Amino acid sequence: MNKKTLDHLLIALTVLFDFCFVATAIVVAYWVRFESGWTPEALALHKGGTPPLDDYFRLIPLMAIIWLLTLKTLGLYQPESNATLSAFWTLCKAAGIALIATLAALFFIYHHDAYSRWVMLLASGFSLVWLFLGRLVLHRFRQAIHAQGVGVSRVALIGYDARAEQFIDVLEAKTDSGYALVGVIDGRMEEGKDGGKDLWHMETVEDKKRGRMEGTYEEILEIVQKHRLDTLFISSPTVPNDTILQILQACEGVPVQINVLPELSEFIRGGTAMTFFEGIPVLQLRETPMQGVSGIVKRLIDIIFSAFALIVLSPLMLTIATVIRLTSPGKAIFRQERVGRAGQPFNIYKFRSMRADAEENVGHVWAETDDPRQTPLGQFLRRWSLDELPQFFNVLKGDMSLVGPRPEMSGLIDRFSESIPHYLARQRVKSGMTGWAQVNGLRGNTSLEDRISYDRYYIENWSLALDIKIILKTLWAIKKGSR
Repeated sequence: MNKKTLDHLLIALTVLFDFCFVATAIVVAYWVRFESGWTPEALALHKGGTPPLDDYFRLIPLMAIIWLLTLKTLGLYQPESNATLSAFWTLCKAAGIALIATLAALFFIYHHDAYSRWVMLLASGFSLVWLFLGRLVLHRFRQAIHAQGVGVSRVALIGYDARAEQFIDVLEAKTDSGYALVGVIDGRMEEGKDGGKDLWHMETVEDKKRGRMEGTYEEILEIVQKHRLDTLFISSPTVPNDTILQILQACEGVPVQINVLPELSEFIRGGTAMTFFEGIPVLQLRETPMQGVSGIVKRLIDIIFSAFALIVLSPLMLTIATVIRLTSPGKAIFRQERVGRAGQPFNIYKFRSMRADAEENVGHVWAETDDPRQTPLGQFLRRWSLDELPQFFNVLKGDMSLVGPRPEMSGLIDRFSESIPHYLARQRVKSGMTGWAQVNGLRGNTSLEDRISYDRYYIENWSLALDIKIILKTLWAIKKGSR
């Protein structure tokens, strides 16, 4: 059994399990609502006697079809990614869509019958949990049989360079990936032999001298058949385009999958996609993040949350401002120029936590954990992140977002952009009051390279769910006084 056969089998099992889980969820939901006595009658939307179970059996095909179509549309029949946190969030989205679609179908198809909304809601919840657990079990099963060498695709690399070496390291590290690296097929040009054509040989990873096989490019077919290869990965530009075409022609009659490691792989990150412009293939290396409907929702969340925070926290903020003025000379609100999205400068607002003359003869420098320029009140404010409350005004104005890379002082941008690779990538989005780097312990005077790495991860993998996760982790860190 090869990898593709195993994947198809697991997909078929997943579909079968999904149908069984959805059907079982309806029956269990019916029992919980009408037979268990767990649902308070005061909350029940269904009035009257207990409806017959047969009425709900009729819903099983309809609800199962809606669920299966929704899961298929959202790409949840891919075994490799079915047991991740991202897959769970997608399942939550599928549960919401399936619930709404089921209620709509009941209204149009079974409008003469009264079905309990509680049953529909409980069935969706049970289905969500069981579908994810089923996928988790199948994922573990897949890993276990891959570790035993079953359903594994035999792989060889054509061409060898730094990217191919990195690819080999990844395959060797993930022993349960479903791929077994057999060796490297390398081609060298030798004059005076075979008319100066490429000579190809197979080298195993364990011993480069074993398994050697020479010949013209056509004899790659013999290598594929001899070593029973299922997949070839071609490293471009180590292998020229015309040679790739020759390899495709030579392997035309055998069921071997051929993939290319592109020349621009070091630039390809999350969000990369293949699109077509008037029939011309275009590789999208990067897209503008946080656009469209999700970007609008993110901005609405910023406006609503910041306005709500300013209203609720206004007594506290007024008290802090008054105490700052009473305990040290100078203004209560500290303004400093920072750089945000697209390199645009803006004034960030903070409660002053240092002496009024803290930046005289010092310039733009980061504050230390126990910075001697801090006031006693300022040290308390910084520990509990209370000094950052005025930044809700920045969020409301649109200078910042609730979540995003922390804005940097304008005087440090040039130096950092010259010394740290990809530093300016963080300016592709709005700065934030908190960010992925901060909730992972990279706050203040910490490794800038690590912070940039976390910021880039956030930008390339952004979602509203990730924003919510960061906000919750920030609140938890503030509660512990560690942020």
